[in-house]
Amino acid sequence: MGGVSGLVPDLDTNGVASNRITVSKQISKTLMQIVGVCILFAIAYQAATDGFALNDCIYGGIALILLILSKKITQRRMLTLTGAMVILLGISWQQSIGIILSGSYIVIASFLPHRSYTHSIIGLAFYAFILVKLNEQWPVNGMVAAGIAGYISHLLADMKLLPMNRRGVKWFAPVWNREF
Repeated sequence: MGGVSGLVPDLDTNGVASNRITVSKQISKTLMQIVGVCILFAIAYQAATDGFALNDCIYGGIALILLILSKKITQRRMLTLTGAMVILLGISWQQSIGIILSGSYIVIASFLPHRSYTHSIIGLAFYAFILVKLNEQWPVNGMVAAGIAGYISHLLADMKLLPMNRRGVKWFAPVWNREF
């Protein structure tokens, strides 16, 4: 839990963390194109055998959206879609507040610039709240402490104290934007 939590603050970038939890952009594009083309072929077959119906327009629109998305989608939007899918999983799976909040964190992080709120006390507090909710539903001794320790270790490693970090961590953003 500590190791995974140590990667969570970097969900706000196109880095290791976000790329590990999303399907490859190329695989996603290919799947969208295949599904879009299959829908169009199904509509054409349906129209040829049973005639054209209003539902065909709706499905045709979905197919076109998939084909357009396949050309335009970025890895960050893949992260947004992943977060949305996690939220849907939480809703369908026993209304799990912890999973819904995890998906919310992923969606929010996908829209944030790097080292902003996920690298602050606000991000840490939100993540700690998620861990508490997950631990309420699936109790594991030490899960919350290990998760918080992993998250904090990432923030400490990103501080300007280390010579390789020119950009620090804004612990108190948005109230105080000083980098430490």
